[in-house]
Amino acid sequence: MKENPQVINVMIIEDDDTYRDSLQAIINASHNLSCPYACESCEEALDVLNKDFVPEVILLDIKLPGMSGIEGIPHFKTLSPATHIIMLTVFDDDDLIFNALCQRAEGYLLKSATPQQISESIHNVICGGAAMTPSIAAKVLKMFTHYTQPKGEYDLTAREKEILQLLVDGLSKKHLADQLCISLHTVDTHLKNIYAKLHVHSQIDVIAKALKEHLI
Repeated sequence: MKENPQVINVMIIEDDDTYRDSLQAIINASHNLSCPYACESCEEALDVLNKDFVPEVILLDIKLPGMSGIEGIPHFKTLSPATHIIMLTVFDDDDLIFNALCQRAEGYLLKSATPQQISESIHNVICGGAAMTPSIAAKVLKMFTHYTQPKGEYDLTAREKEILQLLVDGLSKKHLADQLCISLHTVDTHLKNIYAKLHVHSQIDVIAKALKEHLI
């Protein structure tokens, strides 16, 4: 029977048995989400991926025994470049966050995140957004003040700078639209223009560039 194309397949990689089982149950109980594989290590996950399972999203513990989550990112991206990776962490270590961003992780979630935050984050990255809880977004903001580059001139409008600030604050596209009293379509139009002006291709890239160059 043909699989429902609307279902988002998620893989979990987490060594804590209790948290892994709980997270898998949360995902399987969420609308349009399915988690057929929950692995305890990057090595186990790579074996699964080599058997032609291609998840849309991987929830990846940042610190694992054996191959760490950060070390695993390039391997997963090589096997499945289109898969989105969200890091799971109880840590607020600047270097860990920066290193994972450099390896093309697309989001961060604290392990204390609610089921709703987990579900929203998965849907956000599928739609081209970034997944960050507000506390992690604040940590990234603080971190990038130490990795700054000269400010570029991109001719951003006042509205585009406002949207950029809200993205850095960790708001999803839906919450951003609600706060500005505009439609999701209008948000997408502004984001498309911002991406073109900044020469980036994803929300995590636009946030990183905004912070590095103090655009907001």
